[in-house]
Order: sequence, then C-alpha cells, then structure tokens
Amino acid sequence: MAQPSLADVHIDAALTDFSVAFFQDADKFVARQFSPVVPVGKQSDKYFIYDKAETLRTDAVKRAPGTEAAVRNYKLSTGNFFCDVYSIASDVSEQIRANSDPALDPEEDAAKLTMGDIMMRMEVDFAAAAFATSIWDTNVVGTTNFVKWNDPSSVPITDISTGIETIGDNTGFDPNVLLLGSNVWAKLRHHPDIIARLPDSSPRIATKDFLANLLDIEKVLVAKAVRNSAEEGATASIGRILGENALLAFVDPNPGLRSATAMRTFVWSGLLGSTDGIRTKRMDIAHKDAFPRVETDAAFDFKVTASELGYFFSDAVD
Repeated sequence: MAQPSLADVHIDAALTDFSVAFFQDADKFVARQFSPVVPVGKQSDKYFIYDKAETLRTDAVKRAPGTEAAVRNYKLSTGNFFCDVYSIASDVSEQIRANSDPALDPEEDAAKLTMGDIMMRMEVDFAAAAFATSIWDTNVVGTTNFVKWNDPSSVPITDISTGIETIGDNTGFDPNVLLLGSNVWAKLRHHPDIIARLPDSSPRIATKDFLANLLDIEKVLVAKAVRNSAEEGATASIGRILGENALLAFVDPNPGLRSATAMRTFVWSGLLGSTDGIRTKRMDIAHKDAFPRVETDAAFDFKVTASELGYFFSDAVD
C-alpha cells in the first residue's frame, strides 16, 4: 500500500522566526559618536570665533601703586554653517502589506531601510568633512612620515603620542578621542608594542578601552560601517566607509559658548522637530496604492570648527 511522501505531508512555507537582512547596527556608524550633535533653529547661521593667538597670550605686567592696569583686547571673527536636507522614502503597497507572510512587516522594513540609508549618507558626508587629508592642521602619511602600523617595526604608540603632544603644544587642549578605520584597528590591536603592554594576567589581545587607557585619552572609536558604492543593478562594490586612516582630536562632548572643539554637527531641529537631526514619518499616498509611504529626513552640516584640534594619520596601514 502506497505511503504519503515527504512532499505530501509538508508544504514549504516561510519561517515566522527567521529571515536574512543586511541592516547595519546603528553603533557601527561613528559620525554622530565622534562629532557632538547640536540642534539649531535655522538652516544656516553664523557663530563667533575668538582669536586663538589672542586668548593664549598674556599681557599682564607688574602694577605700581596708584597706576592703572595694563589694558588688552581680543579679536573676533565668525564661521558659518548650512544644514543640507536629505530625504529618502519607501512606499508600502496596501496589497503587498495585506498579502505578506507573518515573518514580514513591510512598514517596519521600510523604516529600517530608509533609516539605514540616511545613516549611511551621514557617514559618507562625515568621511568627506573630517576623515581625509588637507582638513586638519597636521596631516601625516604612512611610509612618508611614519612606518605603517601593520609593520612590526613601527611605533604606533609613539606616533599617536606625538599627535597628542602636537595638539596640546599648539592649543593647550589634550586630545580626548581617537577614531580608527576598522582596518586600522584590526592591525593595531595585534601590534607587538601594544600586546607587550597588556597585563600578564589578561588575554593577549587589546581592547579599545585598554588602548584609550594606554594613551590617556577618553575613548577610542572604531568605524565599522560598510557601503555598496555601486549603482542599483550594477555589480556590488562593498567596502568600509572610513578607510585605512586614523584621526586624533579634542572634541568637547557638550560644546557651548566659549568652548573649543574640533567639530560640531549642526542639525536643523527647527525643520525636523528632532534634536538628533533625523526624523522618520508615515504618510498615506492613496493614489499610488501606497499605505503608507515611510520617509526619513535629515538636515545636518558636519563642521570642522577648530582644525588645530585634529591630527590626521593617512594610510596608517596597508
């Protein structure tokens, strides 16, 4: 007597508790971790800059009885910002939503897709604004100015310490953050000079916190976000956004009046109603059979506000 086959007793269906998607975690994007976000009411404005040479100079002299104090002044200039607006949307068809399997949530997927798109755009813009040569007062290049850090004979602790001293000597501020491209960190954490400084009782691999303590800075950030730079439909070209560079800087986490900071991220809260510069909204587009359209907007300007507070290592590793 014939028995039911395996195909007879089970009809393949999509799993309800597992699917595959390459949405990157928010903590892989470092732009807003490195550069403090400051909400502003208008798309563009100016800010005052106190002349560094004037504020770091002393004119105080001895004062004899009955005489006036020496008088001095200071100089002001202005900088400006302009928050460009970026938007991306994804339509969710009413029919597609109604017919989707339980493992799918087209509206939530659209929100994740558009948010990831904006986060990636911000990371790319940050890389152009801060993670390149000819931006900071000091730029050093691997092989030309220092031995690349993947070479065991290199001295990365000395190189970075030179950067710390350079910023401190020129500004009076000690750097508090080191931003590393992911490929740089992959080589640096295994460097023999760093491994040799680990406590004997610890695992023989460096952490970001260990490196920060070793350098006497507040934090080490590693940029891990990737991007497909190819156009839609073309062969994918996926790589790290921030490359094989490193940036040492002093960044005030709470910049305000009379503060020194290497960067600020101005975000147009007056448009978005959001203090972090990003807004996701839902709109019904009835004539397109899209209920809803999910749209994510951002309005921001990554602004270097004190180039002397940064020290850039270009091509730090091979």
